[in-house]
Amino acid sequence: MAALKKNGKKLTAIEAKAKKDLIAIERAAKRAAQKEQGVFDGRFRVKVVKDKKKYSRKMKRKNEDIDPTAAS
Repeated sequence: MAALKKNGKKLTAIEAKAKKDLIAIERAAKRAAQKEQGVFDGRFRVKVVKDKKKYSRKMKRKNEDIDPTAAS
């Protein structure tokens, strides 16, 4: 969907690029402020949600306690 102006008309290519650049500058400034506050110093971790649609095969359990050379 194309970006729209307040009056409902489409943005020109130059206006769209300027808007995109402005958003990128704002995002970079916000991230710099968060880094100064210590948000990205390892205290906060991203939550990873496993995809439930993918099939995950169970790993085969290898008995590492038994020495294979000592088999009777």
